[in-house]
Amino acid sequence: MGTMRKITNHRFEFIFFALLAAAIPNTAHAYLDPGTGSMVLQVVVAGVLGALFTFKSYVRVVFSSLGRLFGKQQGRSDA
Repeated sequence: MGTMRKITNHRFEFIFFALLAAAIPNTAHAYLDPGTGSMVLQVVVAGVLGALFTFKSYVRVVFSSLGRLFGKQQGRSDA
C-alpha cells in the first residue's frame, strides 16, 4: 500500500512540473518603456522610506514606554 502512495505522489509531482515547464515560455517578448523604470524606482524609494518611518515610529514608542517605566515619576514630591 505504501508503494502505491509513493508512485501516486511521484506521478503528481511529474505532472505538476511538466505543466509548469510547459507554461513558462522560452523567450520573453516584452517591452519596457522608460516610464516603467521611473515607476519601479518610485515604488522602491517609497517602500524604503515607509519602512524607515514605521521603524522610527516603533522605536519611539518603545523608548517612550521604557522612559516611563524606568524614568523619574513626575508629580510626586517627597517633601
